[in-house]
Amino acid sequence: MTRDAEARDELPDWAGAKEFYQKYDPKEIIGRGVSSTVRRCIHRETGRQFAVKIIEVTPERLSPEQLKEVRLSTAKEMEILHHVSNHPSIISLIDSYESSTFIFLVFDLMKRGELFDYLTEKVTLSEKETRCIMRSLLEAVYYLHTNNIVHRDLKPENILMDDCLNIKLSDFGFSCILKPNEKLRELCGTPGYLAPEILKCSMDETHPGYGKEVDLWACGVIVFTLLAGSPPFWHRRQMLMLRMIMDGRFQFGSPEWDDRSSTAKDLISRLLEVCPEKRLTAEQALQHSFFQSHQRDQDTPVKRSQRFRIAAWAALACVRILVRWRRARPITSQLLMRDPYGIKGVRRLIDACAFRIYGHWVKKGERQNRAALFQNQPKALLLAMGDDDERDLEM
Repeated sequence: MTRDAEARDELPDWAGAKEFYQKYDPKEIIGRGVSSTVRRCIHRETGRQFAVKIIEVTPERLSPEQLKEVRLSTAKEMEILHHVSNHPSIISLIDSYESSTFIFLVFDLMKRGELFDYLTEKVTLSEKETRCIMRSLLEAVYYLHTNNIVHRDLKPENILMDDCLNIKLSDFGFSCILKPNEKLRELCGTPGYLAPEILKCSMDETHPGYGKEVDLWACGVIVFTLLAGSPPFWHRRQMLMLRMIMDGRFQFGSPEWDDRSSTAKDLISRLLEVCPEKRLTAEQALQHSFFQSHQRDQDTPVKRSQRFRIAAWAALACVRILVRWRRARPITSQLLMRDPYGIKGVRRLIDACAFRIYGHWVKKGERQNRAALFQNQPKALLLAMGDDDERDLEM
């Protein structure tokens, strides 16, 4: 075969890549996956910014089985995204191109990045922020479920944020469309977010399987993580962690949960229900008092009794603030050395610094977790920030 004939044969394989590069100008890398890279890109005609997920499908990097699996999962993800891209809290697939070596998927650019990174920066979120994020996420999940789609990989890494902190759900690689009364048996997802029925199904051949309820369990794990700064289920030994999940064993420990509302704890408890039939649906979760207590129709007048109650609570809050201010202890070097984690402001500072120092090895991965940082002693973390002497870094 001549060189010209070879070039003609190869031309169709590169047509998709050529079309992408003619339309978009790829820029810096903003994310990485196992077999993919995410770059910021610019539409050449309009100058609008997007994100492109470039998936490598070469025999040099992947086995034939892996190549087939990547292509099938990508095609399935594209099919699902075409069904649900119109929802405001779900990432939109703008364009797609394919060659013999690469698949290009063009999405909305979410400049703030992953919710995971935002949480790492903030350590914990307020109930107000959590309420806003979870309402949008649950609305997206409700939309998916009404279209008989289960996501199966809900986690902060797959929730993207823009500059206004609006979120969009992404990464539908594990998603699938359920047929009526269909149950799933495949073990997939991220360990810390797996529902008990997924684990039981993988261990018991007689198990009936699982359904959409697994997404609500993952939502419960996300709410807990946003408010506490660490996940509800974590252990150094993965088998013990999986046992905790199957038993539904978690606790609202101190001091992380001392100042959290009872409605937030109740929502989490109802989402982290081991029995799928008793677990809240997305629609029921959106109707929970955690979301309803801070919403009121603008046209609805405030009753006198409500005004009196608000004034009473405001007066009580002022009294409590005054009492706590008078009882406040001065922060001395001795107090910081003795109990740095007992002071809320200092505790947040320690956690934030710890995440920045060790974030490179707890960022992602099945065997790595934010909760690993909490296995260290707070005093050692404080010393690590202020003293480089290796003798003082007792982990």
